[in-house]
Amino acid sequence: MLADTPEQKDRVFLILTGVWLFTALFLFGNPVILDYLHPPKSVLLGDESPSNVRPYLGILVVLGLACVLGFSRLAKPKLQLPAGVPKWLAWLPSAWLGWQLLSFLQTENEAMSLATVIHFASCLAAFYLGLFVLGRMRLARLALWGAALGLALNLADACIEKFGGLEQTRNAIIEKIESGKLNPATLPAKAHDAGKTIPEEIEKQIAALSPGTAAKVRQLPLELVKRMYSTRLYGRMFYPNALSGAILLLLPVSLALLLGQGRWRMPRAALALGLAAVGLACLYWSGSKAGWLIALALFGAWFLHFPLPVKLKISLVGVAMVIGLFGFAVKYADYFDRGATSVGARFGYWRAAAQTAMEEPLLGTGPGTFQIAYKRHRVPGAEPTRLTHNDYLQQASDSGWPGFALYAAFIGGAAWVLARRRLGDPLMVAARLGLLAWALQGFVEFGLYIPALAWPAWLILGWLLTAPTNQFDKSAATE
Repeated sequence: MLADTPEQKDRVFLILTGVWLFTALFLFGNPVILDYLHPPKSVLLGDESPSNVRPYLGILVVLGLACVLGFSRLAKPKLQLPAGVPKWLAWLPSAWLGWQLLSFLQTENEAMSLATVIHFASCLAAFYLGLFVLGRMRLARLALWGAALGLALNLADACIEKFGGLEQTRNAIIEKIESGKLNPATLPAKAHDAGKTIPEEIEKQIAALSPGTAAKVRQLPLELVKRMYSTRLYGRMFYPNALSGAILLLLPVSLALLLGQGRWRMPRAALALGLAAVGLACLYWSGSKAGWLIALALFGAWFLHFPLPVKLKISLVGVAMVIGLFGFAVKYADYFDRGATSVGARFGYWRAAAQTAMEEPLLGTGPGTFQIAYKRHRVPGAEPTRLTHNDYLQQASDSGWPGFALYAAFIGGAAWVLARRRLGDPLMVAARLGLLAWALQGFVEFGLYIPALAWPAWLILGWLLTAPTNQFDKSAATE
């Protein structure tokens, strides 16, 4: 049979987990409350109203099977915590989810909150799968190859976009409109955003089309129009900043997997070098300003692991930071000259989230409902949004200050525990760097609400917490 022996059952579990991670990065780069908004390439699939609902439920079934098989393999059915993991930290996510369920009972939009709560529950499943199961398996790292392959697929897709793919996609959509195969007027009403205007630089390009085609292009959802005419790369993700999040989270892990112990060291080193070059190039081409700054922070944190004198390490990191910040200033000088509109917009989102939390301090407006609350506090003329672009403040707005406190305590507590660990395994060091990037990006983005980012992060976090408290004792990481 497929899984007659314990070793075969472990292998099936690791395969299921790898498939789940790969599929997440391949299909689920959208925020869970924005199911109808997809990258431009999805328009070419022939379905004018694509939905991820059925595939999402299907991959949740795969996660469920992995949980059933994984937890059935536990040597200690009582779910005893691995050594070195504080009980309060292990159960904080459950308390946070419980508060989300309370908030759900009085939500302002049941559909949005239901999708969000289901997603949060899947994140908890991933966390406990990593904490109780993956961390006890000797070959646990094999499951992470699914995430590495998913990242590689995103990078390949992004490179195709860079070298002609974006223009080809745009021309193909316009051709479908001109031939009548795509009628923008038939798109769901919810995909259209009243009151929004097309940016001036994009409007100039649309005006160069024939009058009839230009009129139809203007009927497309504004998000789709912006992606059609953008030069920023997004791969399989929702938008460029999400691609940068995937790179920051998973590129260190992928490189550590390639450079790990095993045969074919030279070919693997060559592949790692190529992947690093492509990954950093795609991070640059994504145009993510926060991604650039977080990458600098990761580089500094990684360099501090080198066995060099402390003063020398600090000096070298300082020089690298100055060079990186100088390059950042030169690259985005025009952006800041134009007023840094996205930065100003985010401050507006955060102010609205804080105001909502002050008005609804106990339970908020319901999980995933910031879009509704924002309409009440939006300054006239301000850019609309559906998410807070800050995972922490969104908890305060959606589920009140207790929701914010529980989530912030969990992420902060995990960071504190992991920062005190002496990790000797390069893969674990890389995983810690990736999680640091994910947590930092949560201050300016919404990675918690994107399955492709949240699932790997929560799984890796649970797995990493099982790491031995020092590099010489690895008994806690085996079954």
